[in-house]
Amino acid sequence: MNPIKISPNFLYIGASKAGSSWIFECLKEHPDAFVPPAKDVHFFHLHYEKGVAWYQGFFKGGKDKKAVGELSHDYFLFEEVADKIKALNPDMKLLVSLREPVDKMLSNYHYAKRTYLKEEVSFEDFFFHHERYQKNHYQNMHKETANYYQNLRPFYERFPKENILVVFFDDLKTQPEKFIQSIYQFLEIDEAFVPSVLHTKVNPQQKARFSIVARLAYSTASVLRGLGLANVVGAVKRNAFFEKMLYQKPKEKTSVLEEDVRRKVYDYYVGDYNKLSALIGRDLPSGWYLF
Repeated sequence: MNPIKISPNFLYIGASKAGSSWIFECLKEHPDAFVPPAKDVHFFHLHYEKGVAWYQGFFKGGKDKKAVGELSHDYFLFEEVADKIKALNPDMKLLVSLREPVDKMLSNYHYAKRTYLKEEVSFEDFFFHHERYQKNHYQNMHKETANYYQNLRPFYERFPKENILVVFFDDLKTQPEKFIQSIYQFLEIDEAFVPSVLHTKVNPQQKARFSIVARLAYSTASVLRGLGLANVVGAVKRNAFFEKMLYQKPKEKTSVLEEDVRRKVYDYYVGDYNKLSALIGRDLPSGWYLF
């Protein structure tokens, strides 16, 4: 007897550093939802050649669940991914969380320093001369991760507007219960469910205990994902002992960007704010307007 093939009915497509790990944990706890151990399967842009049957293997535990899906925060970086998702399921629900771009890129920078970037590289050099430090073209797209209008436009062109939910990281920080309820409601699962991580900071900013070990772990995880072992990576990443062994809370507070640097990064993105607002049919948070 052939096993039942289950495909996802929702996907988180972006952005990174915008609460996706917290959303993942909230969905993982919900009795009406299923997400695989691998938070980021990356099927549609990195493993598409493995085929739909391989992808469906990640969702075997989703039988009888109302919401079945996965969270790969880089899907919205690739226009062709929109076509691939539509080919699999034209009724797919797409979840998006957006973070104020300057703050997001600063978070990207700290993550890069934790995993592959040399300690002496400044944020300004990282942002404006990132090609010097990236190991491959994929990493070289880091500025595009906050080009939200360009990232989302292909999906709005291919999917009904009611199939796309855009939430803001700002609301997660100030109203986490209302934030997750809007996602539960969108996925048509019990919105009254209260996850245990509701007031917990998931995947907080951390500093590597030993840079060489953290970088080796990062490289190993990339290799394992390339071999299709994303579930293994996901399980290890959420192992408390492993995390404590690799990382620690930073001793010093996050440095504040100098105003001229912040303005230059802000200017890089602000030109698309009005188009983004019109596309998603919502005003952007007031905190996005830095100047």
